[in-house]
Amino acid sequence: MSISANTDNVAPRERFDFWHEVICTAYVRLEAETLPSDNPFHAEIAMAEMGPLTLSRVRSEPHAVQRSPTLISAEPRDEILVSVQLRGEAVVQQDDRQAILRPGDFAMYDTTRPYDLIMREQFEMLVLQFDRQFLTERCPSPERLTAIRMANDSKVTAPVSSFLRSLEPVALGDDNAVSRQLATSTLDLLGVALADQFGSDNSRAKYTQHFLRACTYINAYASDPDLTPAKIATAVGISVRYLHAIFKEHDMTVNRYLIKRRLARCHDDLLSPHNASRTITEIALMHGFKTSAHFSRCFTEAYGTTPTEVRKKAISERL
Repeated sequence: MSISANTDNVAPRERFDFWHEVICTAYVRLEAETLPSDNPFHAEIAMAEMGPLTLSRVRSEPHAVQRSPTLISAEPRDEILVSVQLRGEAVVQQDDRQAILRPGDFAMYDTTRPYDLIMREQFEMLVLQFDRQFLTERCPSPERLTAIRMANDSKVTAPVSSFLRSLEPVALGDDNAVSRQLATSTLDLLGVALADQFGSDNSRAKYTQHFLRACTYINAYASDPDLTPAKIATAVGISVRYLHAIFKEHDMTVNRYLIKRRLARCHDDLLSPHNASRTITEIALMHGFKTSAHFSRCFTEAYGTTPTEVRKKAISERL
């Protein structure tokens, strides 16, 4: 599904109020104000769904928006947004941090806590929006990473930025299966970019860095049936004991996190028509499970339904 809106057909003095309602409907309830500009106010948005993601492109004259505590109480939403700057400059403020975004940069912010977006010049940006759970599966505790500039000149975040900027044509297409697969890759890459942000010598930052890098490594190699805590610890450069300790602090175990990532990928493949010719057992083995019985038991516990039922429902919805 794709939608679009612009201010062209609205009376000039009503345009900003109209735009305010558009962005509140598209994202979350926000306060908004215009900022000085030499041009009449103009803004437009195009949105499309990509599986669990919504992708939008915004072009506008200068303005600022705020997610206030009052609006959070009135309309609680547990979602993550990522702004990718395409033109102009934007400022993202949340959790006593500030990210100044220039073309190619991106930053994350969270609808559960107050934030400000300030655009003092004509701008264009992409915005990704998704439920928090899709990121916490890959990067637990993302609230420590809001309003941090992911630079377009970093060896890790620059390729992620390029990938994010390439998504729009696919999102506007009709191939829902491809869109869903790319959405999964997008979330995996965001996890990689966030893990890269902890490079400080501060002991707490190092602790978080090791945790996120372990999550990123698991995401990348979850399909390896022989992936073990020892392999993960070696790849991250820490001891197995330390690996278990950092996961315990986040109220999970290494194996439970690994199983969750495998199950999520199996679930996506069961929904995808591209994998209709594969048996459920083949999908389970492809994503690291060693037996179909173990996969089926874990899947049913996680989703409250069997793999067979999920596949049947997906097929019936495509008919």
